[in-house]
Amino acid sequence: MEYRIIRDEINKFLDRREIELEIVHEGRATPKRVIVFKEIVEKFSLDPDKTILMYLKTMRGTNKSIALIYYYPNGIDWSTIEPIKRKKVIKLGEGEGKEEG
Repeated sequence: MEYRIIRDEINKFLDRREIELEIVHEGRATPKRVIVFKEIVEKFSLDPDKTILMYLKTMRGTNKSIALIYYYPNGIDWSTIEPIKRKKVIKLGEGEGKEEG
């Protein structure tokens, strides 16, 4: 998979970093959220406990997906800001990612 940064901004009002990526997955299915989350955390050296993968959307008819990641560097409780739309939240354990819910 190839990653291309569309937008990487600091939102000072909400004290978070917002990263929007285009993911190219030629000849393959849309990658699982857990795999994308783990690769993004490693690539950008983010703390997984302070990082949220808000969405992963595949663009119809293409082998490209768009991902939006929020990173809260000061470790605030993001659940007070972000509505939980998904029932599953990604947690990284001992070298393995799981979706829990």
